[in-house]
Amino acid sequence: MRKLLAGLAMTLASGASAQEGEVANNAAFGDWVVTCDAVSTQRTSCRVVQTQSRSDTGTLVIQLLGYALAEGGALLVAQVPMGVYLPGGVSFREAADEDAPQQAMVWQRCAGQICEAALQLDAVSLQALNDAEQVLFGYQPQPGSAPVIAQVNTATLIEALDATRP
Repeated sequence: MRKLLAGLAMTLASGASAQEGEVANNAAFGDWVVTCDAVSTQRTSCRVVQTQSRSDTGTLVIQLLGYALAEGGALLVAQVPMGVYLPGGVSFREAADEDAPQQAMVWQRCAGQICEAALQLDAVSLQALNDAEQVLFGYQPQPGSAPVIAQVNTATLIEALDATRP
């Protein structure tokens, strides 16, 4: 697990930056929004974000972050509310195909008001996710409870990630 996290951190440090002016902060690509932070005076780190909240309370359902990696891959991070039932995991599958295999994400940490799970995608897996256009993400909020399932638009994910590639 430590090797996975160290490898992801190194890959992010080398591949998830964009020079200032290449992509505008808050640029929208479908449901994905580019969010950039200044890392230094000459380097900006960008990611794409899609957030879903409950319409009645405004509470977070899921926030997905995509970090462009080298060779066309990406790191996909799912953030869900604190208190989620960790043994239940978080996974996703193509929305249109009920028989599609689920892809499990690996829990990384819980801090503040969120818990995070991540999955590194190679270029082929990322293309499949993009081509699916709609994906169902699910997690279990409490032991024995019905899962929370969010339908996420992935049709413009690669376009958004490509805008953040250096």
